[in-house]
Amino acid sequence: MTDLPADDRLRVLVRQALTDARISQAEVARQLGVSTKHLSHMLTGRAHLTLTWAEGILGLCGMNLQISTQADQPKEAA
Repeated sequence: MTDLPADDRLRVLVRQALTDARISQAEVARQLGVSTKHLSHMLTGRAHLTLTWAEGILGLCGMNLQISTQADQPKEAA
């Protein structure tokens, strides 16, 4: 999964959280006040999943979103 771009990794983690929490996309959409179609698009990459939306979805799963940074590792000489 580390090969994926950050936005794709976030989508994977959010979808997994929904599965683990056994919360349907329809229920999340209802509670967050967004259409099920738009939520589906955010979770599949057809619409942008912002950190704010991800935080809201994860909150419904009993989780919180934490962001960290780390310095790039120096590239080894070939």
